[in-house]
Amino acid sequence: MKAVILAGGEGSRLRPLTCTIPKPMARIFGKPIIEYIFDMLSGYGVTEAAVTLGYMPHIIEEAYANGYKKLKLGFYREEEPLGTAGSVRAAARGFNEPFYVVCGDAMFDFDLKKIMDYHKASGAKITIVATAKSDPREYGVVKVGKENRVLGFVEKPSWSQVVSNLANTGIYIVNPECLELIPDGKSYDFAKDLFPLMLERNMPIYCYNTDGYWCDVGNISAYLECHNDIFEKRMFCRLPVIAEGIYSVHSLPHGDYSITPPVYIGKNVQIGSGASIGPYAVIDDNTSIGRSAKIRYSAVLENCCVSDNTALTGALVCSGAALKKNARMFENSVAGSGSVIGENSVIRQNVLVWPGKVIGKETVVTDNVKYGNVRADIISDNGVTEECGRRLNAETCVRLGMSIGSLPECKKCGVATDGTRVAQVLKASLTAGIIGSGATVYDFGESFEAQMCHGMSLCDCDIGLFIASAQNKEIRICDKNGLPLTRAKERSIENFFAKNEFREAEELEVGEIIDVSDMNRNYKHELLKQTPWALYNVSAFVQSDNKTVADTVSSVLKKLGCNFSEELIFTVDYSGSEVTAVSDGKYYDRNTLVAVCCFDELKKGNNVSVPYSMPDYFDSLSENTAGRVYRYLSAPADVSDYEARLIASKQRFVRDGLFLIVKLLSIMEERSCTLEELAAEIPEKHFAVKTVSIDFSPSYLFALFGADFSESRNMSEGIKLERENGKLLIIPQRRGEAIRILAEADTFEAASELCLSVEEIIKNN
Repeated sequence: MKAVILAGGEGSRLRPLTCTIPKPMARIFGKPIIEYIFDMLSGYGVTEAAVTLGYMPHIIEEAYANGYKKLKLGFYREEEPLGTAGSVRAAARGFNEPFYVVCGDAMFDFDLKKIMDYHKASGAKITIVATAKSDPREYGVVKVGKENRVLGFVEKPSWSQVVSNLANTGIYIVNPECLELIPDGKSYDFAKDLFPLMLERNMPIYCYNTDGYWCDVGNISAYLECHNDIFEKRMFCRLPVIAEGIYSVHSLPHGDYSITPPVYIGKNVQIGSGASIGPYAVIDDNTSIGRSAKIRYSAVLENCCVSDNTALTGALVCSGAALKKNARMFENSVAGSGSVIGENSVIRQNVLVWPGKVIGKETVVTDNVKYGNVRADIISDNGVTEECGRRLNAETCVRLGMSIGSLPECKKCGVATDGTRVAQVLKASLTAGIIGSGATVYDFGESFEAQMCHGMSLCDCDIGLFIASAQNKEIRICDKNGLPLTRAKERSIENFFAKNEFREAEELEVGEIIDVSDMNRNYKHELLKQTPWALYNVSAFVQSDNKTVADTVSSVLKKLGCNFSEELIFTVDYSGSEVTAVSDGKYYDRNTLVAVCCFDELKKGNNVSVPYSMPDYFDSLSENTAGRVYRYLSAPADVSDYEARLIASKQRFVRDGLFLIVKLLSIMEERSCTLEELAAEIPEKHFAVKTVSIDFSPSYLFALFGADFSESRNMSEGIKLERENGKLLIIPQRRGEAIRILAEADTFEAASELCLSVEEIIKNN
């Protein structure tokens, strides 16, 4: 039996531990992760394994040049990255039976024989091993149908696309004929490329769901947690036992110190008198622990020196590092290989000290000395707000601006404010960070959000920022043409922010600020162009809490010759995005108004694009028309909605309330009809929306409600449900702390009842 072990990754999220070694060589209880994998494979009959290498390949090659025990090893270096599938094709040449593919940097305890038997019995071409995770956003989520046949995948999704808690472990059984689908010598991934191709060709992929132990040792927290899991016997691991909960390769070091199990102590370890070791402490080979030192919930790797009176709580000390007297390290802090932590210094929680760095004595370190991998979710559904647990002040805005300016695709950034003094101060700080990272700022001055998004399109801006404080202090972030950010850009901004890892422009590369506040005049001009004729035969009145919004649309309607009458009243929200209407006492919500305009476009043979969160009945509008309805996502994990976004970028009426008003009145003028008559042409539906806080992982929503399996692609968000009296869409908000319930039914009462029924289920579980 054969296997391919993927061991080429850099392990960037595990830095600084992996700055000096490849991730599979990270030590757990005195031996590298890859050796646990070797032992696991050998135990299930694998006699030959091909190891793919990329980052620091010589370290693994030299360590296992003669194989490992009875396991024959071959090594395959990637001169250029080939992706997961591409590297397997290169390494598995000549394999003629189903073989295992495993990641060389994850700890697992699965019954591989059962998985192989399942693979052969199911008739699968590829079997994916998956396991349930309460927060699967950092993994590939597997979407399965009946009998666990795979329907689709979403790589590192936002909560809105998490409809399953099945995380792809990266462990597969592959039939050799699948290798023929992989291009030779090109970068090609299993999840992104091969699996979608196989689904398109209706080739069977099955999912084996296991509750066995699996830990993707992806970051420092997971690395330390894996040690604790082994102590707790969640994963079977043969450790040399001295006494209950005390493990040591040889006899315990001599000395007057105390041990609180569980602990692990390696070879040639020295421990000073009065030291306190444990619980959950790992001391690797050739390490010296000073007098009265305290080590709890921590790992000290080989060849380290931990001096007198030091204290480690939940920390990691990498190989060859030294802690001077009275040094302190706290939860998830890391001292990189060969680093020196000075006397009386304090390394706060989550702080990463890079290899070889020297921290001076009596220094309190509150931020990473170089790079890091602490994650911070700073972008919510409402943008960046103080609800994210971080004050929106000048310091935060400079860092946020530098994070946005560090995006490779951010060359031009549009900014605008609601005109308040606080917003102007925040804009100045954001602008400083953006231009300091080398990007150019297009300053639209005082505006409203919909107007700024229009200006971004004209100036071809890559990112837009609208800063407001009139109602709530918030920074709205949008993509090109005012569309929602992709999940990839959100993650990049958050990672830059968390790591303090910014692009710093040289003096001649610092960005500039371009004043385009006069561009706001063009907004009115574009509004005027939304109708090819005057509006002499229609009447309307517009109101808004935002005086700028009301004045803008009213002046445009006046120029178009529209009569002002309260027979038809439009109400626009503060941002200029949301619109409702009342005509002759009858209320029309935004969905209905947008649907009227979409139906007009469809009848003319044009395609339309609306957000995925808009009601299902929009899809029925295209029946008996030459047009088609597309959907785009709020935070797509891939480019599956690219075409929808392209169409949406040219249809501002779907997202801009002022454009929607002018278009509606233009249709009324063109057809000489009332809003009531236009609305009568589309299905009459009523809608209810409710936001409900949750105290559990959104991935459990699938278990609570089930889901529609009809879509095998990634063009979906949340969970769709059909009930006898209507339809529901349940979408988790970005930070996973609440859900948004959208209901549609024949009456408003029925839609409200649907929302309440979901809320009741949430509260009772």
